[in-house]
Amino acid sequence: MSNDLAQRLRVWRQQKSLDEKVELYMIMQNVTLEEIAEKKPKTKAEFIDIKGFGEKKYSKYGLEILSLINDEWEPISLFTPYESKDTSEREILTVSDFLDKVNATLKPIQVFVQGEITGFKIQKHLYFSLKDKRDESVLQCFMWEKDFEMTQIELQDGLEVILYGYPEIYKLSGKMTLRVASIELVGEGALKKAYDALKKKLDAEGCFDIARKKLLPAYPVRLGVITSKQGAVINDLYTNLGKFGYKITLYDSRVEGALAVRELVKAIRYFRSKPIDLLIVIRGGGSLESLQAFNNETLVKSILDYPVPVICGIGHDKDVPLFCLAADMSVSTPTAVAREINRTWEIAIQRLDFYQTHLMSQFTNSIHRTREISEKTVNWSMIYHQKLKHTDSSLQKLISHFLSIISTTIRHCEKDLKISSDLLWKHFKSSLETIGNKLTQFEKELQNNNPERQLKLGYSLLFSKNRIVKSVNQLQPNDPIQIQLSDGNVHAKAEEIIKKET
Repeated sequence: MSNDLAQRLRVWRQQKSLDEKVELYMIMQNVTLEEIAEKKPKTKAEFIDIKGFGEKKYSKYGLEILSLINDEWEPISLFTPYESKDTSEREILTVSDFLDKVNATLKPIQVFVQGEITGFKIQKHLYFSLKDKRDESVLQCFMWEKDFEMTQIELQDGLEVILYGYPEIYKLSGKMTLRVASIELVGEGALKKAYDALKKKLDAEGCFDIARKKLLPAYPVRLGVITSKQGAVINDLYTNLGKFGYKITLYDSRVEGALAVRELVKAIRYFRSKPIDLLIVIRGGGSLESLQAFNNETLVKSILDYPVPVICGIGHDKDVPLFCLAADMSVSTPTAVAREINRTWEIAIQRLDFYQTHLMSQFTNSIHRTREISEKTVNWSMIYHQKLKHTDSSLQKLISHFLSIISTTIRHCEKDLKISSDLLWKHFKSSLETIGNKLTQFEKELQNNNPERQLKLGYSLLFSKNRIVKSVNQLQPNDPIQIQLSDGNVHAKAEEIIKKET
């Protein structure tokens, strides 16, 4: 298999993913790309013979992939020849205006470029060159510091990477550079090395400690979901969630590739201030390369000390994504996520069914016992009455007396039966009210534990550098601070730090 062709195919797929705004696997599966790189098909029949390709993909992508296989490249002409002979019609530009026009034309050409890092240096921002291993071609590159911090990749000379950006001419020197927006490592070996190093670092910092993980809420209702709305993942979650009155807010985000990190971090920050009970992050399974976005330090730390529990369902094989290790709960599929969320509601329904069955059983048994007593009394009176018929007439008065007693006994039994029935019904209603009061108490406890309630009582949360401030020792004069109130945020600076005397 041609590794060079395989990499060109992967770069092509990433560009198509951006253009069509879909996930990589929806353009083409990894196994399909690898088979194309190995067989290098030339005809339609050879393309269709490859598993996962087919007529539709050939019609849509066949010529482009054939061009990649043949290593063909068509230069794009940005200008048309000037034909007018009338000098009054000419538009004469200054050098600065011309370069602005060229840069405006170049900016939409956003591409993925692969090569080796050379001349790497950091002077607040990043400056380096990208060298082609085949013919030593060199491309000057520039990257803003904030964009580099998002990648969390330790660059060094000789490291092979894929850069995403657009060409630009630096006006003061006239040199063309690639303005880089994101960086990806190339090869499983480099990815595994970076994964192991970051895992060791985050583990040492306590990011994966069990003690800091929160339990899932008992009866979650408001769910924040982060995933791509394309594909079967979100449908799996919706299909398996029970009908318990969930209120779901979906944030559509990329979940694959270096560009996904920025969107995922933005989505997590979005839900931080929203009234949700649980944050859910899901995607389908994949290789270490396809799950690279979830092994990013910035993304992992964005869920530490999150206001609500975070559960993720990200399919994986042997290397668990670091994001999953930091989450409060991690399962392998969106279906498993749904089951975990349903669990407490299903237990509550089972308990209600048990209480109902138990109460009805008690009521039925009491009715049966009362009926047995009444039947025995009536039977005894009838037998006694028959015996008295055969006695001497002198006993008639006594018989009348006994009949009166029997009649009174029957009335008392009927009265007792009514009282027993009323008491049982009262007990039944009281039991139902007790269950209702318990459910109301559970709801009040959930509301009382709501952090936003404390804010509405006049309390506030103080943040600095994206972390809650718990001590004045965390602040320095002129540090930027953010005060979160119940109805908004206030941005300010710490003008003076006054420590409490002990």
